[in-house]
Amino acid sequence: MSGARRLSLGRPYRRTRPDAVRATDADALLSRLSACRAGYLPPDAYADMLRGRAEAPHRPPIINIGTYLRAREVDAHVQHFIETGACGPPYTPAPRVQIVSLGAGSDTRFWRLRHARLARYVELDFPSTTSQKAAAIQAHPALSHALADAHVTADGLVSSAYVLLGIDVSTLHQGTWERVATYLDPALPTLLLCECVLAYMDIDVANAALRACLATLPRASILSYDMCISSDAPHAAPTRFGQVMLQNLAARQLTLPGARGCTSTAAYVERFEHLAGHASHLQCHAYTLRESWQQLEGEERRRVSMLERLDEVEELEMLLGHYCIAWIDRAIVQ
Repeated sequence: MSGARRLSLGRPYRRTRPDAVRATDADALLSRLSACRAGYLPPDAYADMLRGRAEAPHRPPIINIGTYLRAREVDAHVQHFIETGACGPPYTPAPRVQIVSLGAGSDTRFWRLRHARLARYVELDFPSTTSQKAAAIQAHPALSHALADAHVTADGLVSSAYVLLGIDVSTLHQGTWERVATYLDPALPTLLLCECVLAYMDIDVANAALRACLATLPRASILSYDMCISSDAPHAAPTRFGQVMLQNLAARQLTLPGARGCTSTAAYVERFEHLAGHASHLQCHAYTLRESWQQLEGEERRRVSMLERLDEVEELEMLLGHYCIAWIDRAIVQ
């Protein structure tokens, strides 16, 4: 069970104090840097720029591998969406796409995956987080040069290609989505990226927020990375390992209402399909990081396993089975 005590493959979206939220975002950023420096992921100079003066300690191998798999899977889906306008098999050609990252924190994906097909990339997070990120972008030419026409706002910045907004995701259904929508073209395929967000929000609140987004987007996809703390049954109770994860997070004053209410890959599929409603096109899929690890190409899996001579295989696979990727493509003919 020690893996549950040590794992942090993502940051919680909500905590009591804003400084604690920033601390968990920094933890995820430093985990990425650890995985990069150990050779699991390519170097990420942008992440180094955003970390400020924080030291980047080395993480244990199972955390580095979890971080590697998370980044590999999410990046692959985002890249596929940019190229095709869908998370799954392409269904209607689209010349350009747009992305909205909910609870983006210190993510560097906009700079790492820039593409001519990407019309606009919008990031949302708490104002304290976005203001800090805007300051870091201004301080580093490698970040700011990609945003030649950017102007700073009270809680972020705005440019033609990239928009950073200080908005609490849990308020999107209360009118704040209208501000986001002004920066989007409803005719374009839109990806709603939810990386370590949904598990930390009440399901009713998160669903209402997502419905507010979908209501203005005829062609939209949702891509989520989050915890799944039970078996494959849609509404199963947490496994023993999942219970330990919840207890350890509770000790850090973290509640996970979304993780408790959506406990498996099957539950994510059921939830997303319900959110989609009546659609002319609907595809949905979810899988665990353990499945991703088991399906990794043999040579790549050997490379990753030998970087730090992994000897906690059983613990790693148990751990990876409690995190999942879920996506849905949904289109409505107007």
